[in-house]
Amino acid sequence: MIWSICRRDLIASFTAPMAWLVLACWSLLVNGVFLWTLYNVHGTPGAQVPLYTTPLNWGVFFLVLLAPAVTMGSFTQERAQGTMQLLLTVPVREYQLVLGKFLAAFGVLLSLVVATLVQPLVLLFISEVALPHLLAGYCGLVLACALFAALGIWISLLVDTVIAAYVITFAAIAVLVLLGALGDQGWYGAVGKAMGLAQRAGPFFRGELRLGNVAWFLGLAAGALVMAHSALSARRIHG
Repeated sequence: MIWSICRRDLIASFTAPMAWLVLACWSLLVNGVFLWTLYNVHGTPGAQVPLYTTPLNWGVFFLVLLAPAVTMGSFTQERAQGTMQLLLTVPVREYQLVLGKFLAAFGVLLSLVVATLVQPLVLLFISEVALPHLLAGYCGLVLACALFAALGIWISLLVDTVIAAYVITFAAIAVLVLLGALGDQGWYGAVGKAMGLAQRAGPFFRGELRLGNVAWFLGLAAGALVMAHSALSARRIHG
């Protein structure tokens, strides 16, 4: 049942222009940063960091703008089309519906990640690629996609319009970004270090695979999905 819901939403996403527009914007931005980085190090004896590090790092922050566009219609579109009541009355468990919607949104975001694989392939022809460092960077990007997809699914259950879903999802992710800009001093510095997106994602792009950072992403994503399950259960009970 989870796969059926996921497949239905994936087909709907890739037969509509929004997913392709997001993919085009993502490819232009992230691969554009890669070309800019490649141009700047042209003729330099050696780079301090792998050339794919900067594009992948920037990719997390591009997702702040693009991921809400992928998730904003997950449940709000069902209400707009009048199919939400049908979903709530068919014999589908709440967790199956939430996971199916989540996996569909996560799948669309993973297609964005796949679009960046051209970067290490290009680098294979002109330099060496450190595979462990590359895998750590992609792990961070995939975990960010999972977190943003889970937040978007939850928020789309709480509002009635796609615009509201986009704005609130963007705001929620932006809060995580802003927490990382609180500095290093005082209690707010501790909060920023613990909850800031840049502080949690940054080590992945330096080639550091830390269990605490992996647990942070997975824990927040799981929490958002649990909240989505609770919101869907309440909506089913109260109509």
